[in-house]
Amino acid sequence: MQYLPIIFVRGYAGTQKDVEQTVDDPFYGFNSGSTHIRVDEKENPQKFFFESPLLRLMTDHGYQPIVDNQNVSNQIKRLSDQLHKTIWIYRFYDISTPSFGSSSVVRQEMEDIAKGLRDLIKNVKEMTGADKIYLVAHSMGGLVCRSLIQKIYPETNDAATNHIDKFFTYGTPHGGIVFDIGDGLIENLRDTLRLNNSDDFGPQRMYQYLTPNAEPTDELPKGFKLETLQSIGDAFLPNRVFCIIGTNAHDYEESFGLSRKTVGVKSDGLVQIEKAYIMGSHRAYIHRSHGGRYGMVNSEEGYQNLQRFLFGDIQVKLSLSNVELKDLDKNFYQLETRVALRGLPIPIYEQAIAHYCPITQELTRTDKPVPLFTAFLIPKNSASDDNTCRYALRLALHSFTKQETNWLRDHHLDQVPLWSDYLITDVAESNSTYEAKYSWNSDEKEPVTKLNPTSESNSGVFVAYVSLPERGQKVLGTNAAVRLEISQWQ
Repeated sequence: MQYLPIIFVRGYAGTQKDVEQTVDDPFYGFNSGSTHIRVDEKENPQKFFFESPLLRLMTDHGYQPIVDNQNVSNQIKRLSDQLHKTIWIYRFYDISTPSFGSSSVVRQEMEDIAKGLRDLIKNVKEMTGADKIYLVAHSMGGLVCRSLIQKIYPETNDAATNHIDKFFTYGTPHGGIVFDIGDGLIENLRDTLRLNNSDDFGPQRMYQYLTPNAEPTDELPKGFKLETLQSIGDAFLPNRVFCIIGTNAHDYEESFGLSRKTVGVKSDGLVQIEKAYIMGSHRAYIHRSHGGRYGMVNSEEGYQNLQRFLFGDIQVKLSLSNVELKDLDKNFYQLETRVALRGLPIPIYEQAIAHYCPITQELTRTDKPVPLFTAFLIPKNSASDDNTCRYALRLALHSFTKQETNWLRDHHLDQVPLWSDYLITDVAESNSTYEAKYSWNSDEKEPVTKLNPTSESNSGVFVAYVSLPERGQKVLGTNAAVRLEISQWQ
């Protein structure tokens, strides 16, 4: 388990009032928790508390926050033996408020904010002696980090990999912010007026601050992909990035509900689902909104993915291989997935039709396995006594007819899955050697079937295949199986 200093980078403050509220908080909002009412199995209301990501990093992992004021050196001295376990807040809005003596409320440009982050990283490394840091960002904060990684470092012949180990984003609009209505009119108006630098979420401006040596007047070239982590030289690879994708647009709390009405239901209320991740990155879909009481930052789901990505020892990749669906000319298929870990009251990953994010097009491909999810496990923090991680993966395949059929002869119901089941798996590691056992919930027994590694395995990677139960084979093909890949994660 590797601990490094963590730098939190907050998102966009839309108005000057939002800026003032932000700078009044020493932790820029990352100390906010939440309380929810959940219904238990007997339909009784139960309170569900989440303290905050900041507090949980302190209680679970022994991190200590460094408050950005004149006493930083004294705080560093007090933590002389735990300097790598420190949390820093990038307070880039302080320069835009009269609260700290600024005579102007003009916003900084994205490139300048990114340069300030570069300077903070340099200072943190010098003060703590750490070789690298972790970046954790919400919303626009992720674009600040990308500007640093893709533009600022390369322009000085430096590489982000020299300074940043892992990069985690909550609800960052990696593909920009677009709207379901207006046919592009709203986006054009936003990017033309540039009110409070809101054009930072448009493709033209994004190209400029994500591309080395691009000028403010440069036009967006054809084929530029916003979601691609393009980096020159020693590139920062997408597999060092994790993106939290919110799927709950309904509960996003902002003025009059305008953003969720214009962005659409296939979003977290501000960022559309398909725009919230970097291509090739690790990701988790969670039923949370962009911010507020039901937001992804102050959620157990977000935190569990965060701590496992940063500190996990084991990487587990699951995919569905050898899928052979029938009647593709008449039907289209959608696959739902849900991942739960032993000891947690919530799922850490959920792609559901009701949340507008099931697996669809990938099911028709036969040239490669269908990715289901990637999890990072912390055996030392597992709920078992034998250092074993147990997780349950729910799979549910739905079919929808493309054309009208004779309903008297058609036995298929669109609202009922063709097949659903839970794959329960135990993963254990000892001296870089992995073991795995499994069972299907329909078998009604504990994971007792031991998985044997296939020829795809090597000294550092364990690969095995789990055959589907009989019902699953009938709808997904007799050779369909869940591919399990276990490897070390640092």
